[in-house]
Order: sequence, then structure tokens, then C-alpha cells
Amino acid sequence: MSSTWSALHAQLVRSVNRHSALTSFSSLFPSGNQCKAFRDPSQLMDWLHAPAEDTEAKNCVLSHLLRVAGGKDREGDLAVELLLLALWPGLCVVRRRLWPLCRNGTLDADLLSGLTIGIRRARLDRITRVAATLLRNLERDLRRLYISDEQAARLSIDLGTVGHTLVQPETDRPDMILSAAQAAVGEDGAMLVAVHIAGFTQKEAASQLGISHEAARKRCQRALTRLRQQNDL
Repeated sequence: MSSTWSALHAQLVRSVNRHSALTSFSSLFPSGNQCKAFRDPSQLMDWLHAPAEDTEAKNCVLSHLLRVAGGKDREGDLAVELLLLALWPGLCVVRRRLWPLCRNGTLDADLLSGLTIGIRRARLDRITRVAATLLRNLERDLRRLYISDEQAARLSIDLGTVGHTLVQPETDRPDMILSAAQAAVGEDGAMLVAVHIAGFTQKEAASQLGISHEAARKRCQRALTRLRQQNDL
């Protein structure tokens, strides 16, 4: 973990442990609340990050914080910071995945601001698993952001997923990556590249390319099979 990333984490920890924040924390889990109650932010984080704890109970607590985070009062701001800390381990995983794609040095800021926006705008009626949904949406959105050209974003490919490099690693031209992929697998390359780095689902990519979801699934499968056969994978 970089010193800057560590410093951001430490800053969040200090923020949620300020006297004013601790006063607000006591009102986050009132008596009669269906979720588990906690003494302070440290106890909450220890419980959330403990692997042996009940995942359903954890999701209940995260859902409660997400609901509070929709408010514009002190409790809402505190809930946002607590959710950032609660999701920090997953955020570190997303950071490692996106690091090769972000070339302008804004990844850390983008992660925190993007997750904050996702928390503030979240619709609880559409979320079942809080942590998985927020982190998946964040990674998808930033992955698209880091592909500068919209068309290239739909047609980019993570060639590493098939264990073969068709272009030099230092190449930052999406059009060159697309051309190489299409040279390898023909027209199916367009679908393959849309799914494997841009972060589009097969259904979303199908919509962009004007084909059915089933056709998209078959194209992806066919393209991956051809690449593996060509490279004896």
C-alpha cells in the first residue's frame, strides 16, 4: 500500500474518531434498531473486518449505514466515512486492478470520490449486497473512465485474460489493441474486447453493438476459444 493511500486511510480513521463524530456515532445505532449496536467506530470496523462474523448481519449493518448516508446532516456525513472504512479492504483490491489503467495519477482520489458518490446516490431498493454492489459499480465506472475514447472503451480487451500479448505492454492506443484483437479473432473481437476490460456486461455490450444477449454470449465464447486454440492454452 502506498504512503499516500495509507495516509488517506489514517485521515479517515482520525475523522471518525473526533469527539464530534463520536457524539454522532452514538445516535447511529439507537436502541431497538434491528442491527447490532457498537460502542465506537473501532469496534464497528473490527467486527466488520473479522472474517468469521455473520455475513448477513454485516450486510444489515452496511445497509443501515447506507440508509443514513443519504442524509445531509452530521450523521449522514459520518455514515459515508464509516462506509469508506468498512469497504477499504475491497477498495484496495479494486485499486490494484485499476492501477495499470490509470495513467494520470488520480486513481486514489477517483476511488474515494467515486465511492462517496456511489454511496450518496445509492438506491437501497435496488441493492441486496451492499459491499459487492458498491465496489462492482465503482470498478466498472472507473474502468470506463480510464479508456479515453468512448468507442475504444466498448472495444478494449484485456489480453492478459487469455495469456497472450498481441501488442506491446507499453502501448496506450486502444485502437491498436482493437486492431490486434480483430486480427486474431475477426469480427468476434469487438464483443470480446467490450466485455473484458471496459467492464461492460455481455448484455450491455450487446446493446451497444446492436445484437441479442444470446448472440453476444456466443461471440465472447467463440472468440476466447479461438484465442486459446491459437496459443495452445
